[in-house]
Amino acid sequence: MKSLHEEQPVILVHLLAGCDAGLWQQVFYGIEEEGIPFQLKPITGSDVTDAAYLAAQQSPLLVGIACNREQLVIHYKNLMPASPLFQLSKPLTQPVDVLRSLGNNAARLVKGLPFKPL
Repeated sequence: MKSLHEEQPVILVHLLAGCDAGLWQQVFYGIEEEGIPFQLKPITGSDVTDAAYLAAQQSPLLVGIACNREQLVIHYKNLMPASPLFQLSKPLTQPVDVLRSLGNNAARLVKGLPFKPL
């Protein structure tokens, strides 16, 4: 088992059942634009908010994301479990710039920078 110091610092992204990472690709591009690495990890479960909070708890960068087919949630380790930072539904109906800015904002939380407007 790796210690926290041996793990690569990444934003952990939990992919719940039915989550096609391609639906949320623009969010991941936004994270990459800010220069922060992320790791996709399939998990079992059904509650997106709980999965995002768990990802934040497990991420060395304290930021976690979870998604299913209809919803994406960004959480921060120091927030209450039921109170995520960002939630977005229905990726196919969202403008590309909103999805990209959501990813930018997840990375900006790590970097301590102001958020972009959604």
